[in-house]
Amino acid sequence: MSSNDLDKEEPIVYVNGKRHTLPAGKGEWTLLQYLREIGLKGTKLGCGEGGCGACTVMVSNFDTKAGQIKNRSVNACLSPLYSVEGCHVVTVEGIGNSRNGLHPVQEKLAKSHGSQCGFCTPGFVMSMYSLLRSSAKQPTEEEIEENLAGNLCRCTGYRPILEAFRTFARSDAEGYTRDATKTSWEQSTSPSGEGATNGGSPICPGTGQPCTNGCGSTAPSVAKEVSPACEKHDCGEEHSWTGVAEPIFPPELRRRVPQSLQLPGPVCTWLRPVTLQELLLSKQNTPSAKLIVGNTEVGIEVKFKHMRYPVLVAPTHVPELNALEVREKDILLGASVTLTQMRDLFRELIDSRPAYQTCGLAAVVEQLRWFAGNQIRNVSSLAGNIVTGSPISDLNPLWMAMGATFIVQELGSEPRHVPATDFFLGYRKVDLRPAEVLVQILVPFMRELEYVREFKQAHRREDDIAIVNAGMRVKFELSESSKLVAAEVAIAYGGMAAKTVMAKEVAAAMQGKEWDTSALQLGLQALPKDVPLAPDVPGGMAEFRSSLAASFLYKFFVHASLKLPADAPAAAILVPQVAMEEHSAAAAYSRRFIPASQAASHTYTTKPTRKTTPLLPEPHWAT
Repeated sequence: MSSNDLDKEEPIVYVNGKRHTLPAGKGEWTLLQYLREIGLKGTKLGCGEGGCGACTVMVSNFDTKAGQIKNRSVNACLSPLYSVEGCHVVTVEGIGNSRNGLHPVQEKLAKSHGSQCGFCTPGFVMSMYSLLRSSAKQPTEEEIEENLAGNLCRCTGYRPILEAFRTFARSDAEGYTRDATKTSWEQSTSPSGEGATNGGSPICPGTGQPCTNGCGSTAPSVAKEVSPACEKHDCGEEHSWTGVAEPIFPPELRRRVPQSLQLPGPVCTWLRPVTLQELLLSKQNTPSAKLIVGNTEVGIEVKFKHMRYPVLVAPTHVPELNALEVREKDILLGASVTLTQMRDLFRELIDSRPAYQTCGLAAVVEQLRWFAGNQIRNVSSLAGNIVTGSPISDLNPLWMAMGATFIVQELGSEPRHVPATDFFLGYRKVDLRPAEVLVQILVPFMRELEYVREFKQAHRREDDIAIVNAGMRVKFELSESSKLVAAEVAIAYGGMAAKTVMAKEVAAAMQGKEWDTSALQLGLQALPKDVPLAPDVPGGMAEFRSSLAASFLYKFFVHASLKLPADAPAAAILVPQVAMEEHSAAAAYSRRFIPASQAASHTYTTKPTRKTTPLLPEPHWAT
């Protein structure tokens, strides 16, 4: 029997370096259920919906196209068990323990008094560990704080947690890293050594261990096949800093070719096609089959709404649905591309292309900053966010305003191109036939004197659903009479109706008009016609939501008015003057760095009072 035949018969996963054969008939299981079934109980179940991060683990897979190992944090409480077939899962038990030695992330958290009840601690550890393993560069403090948006500590112990993790930040991070981040753990002693555990050394992405040989800036993202040492430097398992041998990425998974999966069970059948033809055939045979990538929506429906889906299809291995292609006038994105992959591509394009071309991409990246946490973005697919058809989707207003196009297809038919503005038909209802699948998305580049801006208001800034959101675009031209006019206006709102809606009356009122305050007033007057809210509207807050919609339009007017003089100096005299006190309306939200400190007197050397002594069982909580 060939190895490929064996792979077809035996779906596998590696957990902390150990090979496991996935159990049959468990398509409804989550990764968390399986981990606890095999005795790995450090990964906790908290909210069960991907919000608290207590269940965070690292999942690694080999990207054959890029020739690299990809490491990402995920919520084990939502990730389907069969979704990690052919992957390597690392849990908090796999990186260190109090018996053999702690990983630097664990030790710093323990010595910085980063645990209170300890329930969330393993999730914080794995989020930080995954961040360090996901890049060859040391993160900035801002990146570390943003990375923890998907982790909640209900004991509110954030200050010592952040102080512990800030020590992994690179020292040249502008505006963030400060010498003041030295904390009490630097003066503490431990069985594994004395003083600072890392001392500012970067973490080798190939091994997850501190390295003083420059791995953080020069090491490739792929470790050697035989040992966990990075390709250039000798920081392998035999020289593990803590004495703990971290699990390396299994060589078998590098060589393994993904196969189609059909895993039946008493509750549901799991299908994983590897070609577009297979995917379309699956959908034609079972139109009610649910397509899932990250399971961030379906998983919640199953757990809390008790929905049942007899057939689950994972389109994660279909090449067309994983496409990332930059073309002359637009970007082609596969439907299974994750939000993190899309964000990373957009950031590269923003850095390499003219600003006017990528202003729409910048709006998407900024909106994603406040969308869920890293664990969710790492697995959530672009198509899932679109096809769910949520009226408060953060991205759908931008796709509509930017003029994106959705490519859908069913078996035996040519692809159908649907403008984003026509795709959303009603509450969670989209223009997809029963056997059709969203295959790809076309996102256009913007033109000169064209501006795009995103807006969102939620109850809290990070990882919260919107009350109202919006995407807005305007294209300016000089008229024959040398007037600066709004040649194209596209405005889309979420949270103002049963679906994401285009403000057509506002666009008609402002389009073709000279860009001045009178055009703004016309738009504001037309706004209630586009998004009327009755006093008893579902979700309530009718007056507040209406005021948000109007304020977003005003902010967009200020934003475009401030951009125009620099982009069109010849027409600067035609641009409406915005009072200085109104400039802040166009400013993007920027959370300032808030330092913290603690002081304790050690006058009473023989008494425990006022001494910063680590809680005795704390190292156990970090494992």
